[in-house]
Amino acid sequence: MELKKKVLSALEELKGENVSGAKLAQGLGVSRSAVWKTVKALQNDGYQINAVTNRGYCLNNDNDIISKESILPFLKGEAKNMEIIVLKTVDSTNNYAKKLAQNGAKQGTVVISEEQTAGKGRLGRSFYSPPADGIYMSVILRPELSLDKSLLITTSTAVAVSEAIDSVAGVETKIKWVNDIFLNGKKLCGILCEASMDMETHSLEYAVCGIGINVSENSFPENLQNIATSVCLSSKKTSRSELIGEVLNNMSQLYSSIDSGLFLEKYKKRSFILGEEIHVIKGDIKTKAKAVDIDENAMLIVEYTDGKRETLNSGEVSIRKI
Repeated sequence: MELKKKVLSALEELKGENVSGAKLAQGLGVSRSAVWKTVKALQNDGYQINAVTNRGYCLNNDNDIISKESILPFLKGEAKNMEIIVLKTVDSTNNYAKKLAQNGAKQGTVVISEEQTAGKGRLGRSFYSPPADGIYMSVILRPELSLDKSLLITTSTAVAVSEAIDSVAGVETKIKWVNDIFLNGKKLCGILCEASMDMETHSLEYAVCGIGINVSENSFPENLQNIATSVCLSSKKTSRSELIGEVLNNMSQLYSSIDSGLFLEKYKKRSFILGEEIHVIKGDIKTKAKAVDIDENAMLIVEYTDGKRETLNSGEVSIRKI
């Protein structure tokens, strides 16, 4: 590991506390001058590091630059084994992760970027991804699931993200089937899972689960102002690195038993459409229905006004609460 990463890792471990240059130098086996030059380089990169004579260096608690070193202190259990890749900018973290998956990247590889220039949403939509304000990440998974159970990946991720946001930010989020997290009636997070299928076994070869969370946005483009929100508009300032860590902790726990579907009860409790009147949208056709239940494969069961029931696959329809 290069010195820059080692110094950053040490400062992240003691974030908000002073650590002397001499102690850093001794621990890293380098000179105090090398530590000073490295701290200067980190400051030039935008890190808020206070340097005070006789007190040493302190990484400010308000520093919110995402790095592997900033995330590691928040990881627990199996999540500590995840391979984390942090980029400054990318067209789409899902696109980047899919290329890695095709080349054999292991389960638990995580791609995070400070910015997406072509963030992707469901059904070909775009996802607003301004620099340094949100969390844009994709996780590579290699679940032993049949294709008919693939929706469990998206729904379990929704539970993992919703619980993480509530825990870290102190809010109460809800889930809109199948892949959106809402806060106070507005969209806070979108989830897009893309997969590759093994044609011989009709099982999943790999899945890439993309997560986009609005964290620090204070304003949105005019077309999103009435439908989107961010964590900071409803809560205290939230560390993106801490939130990423909590999401990964939750995901690693849920995926250990994903095929059991036990998390679906949590999903149902967080749903804000069950029991509600909705519109089922298939192409240009919009039909009124009631959201009745979610089955064992995470598909939505609806009942139309004529009493007929239908089980919906997320790839075929959109829904909108009336």
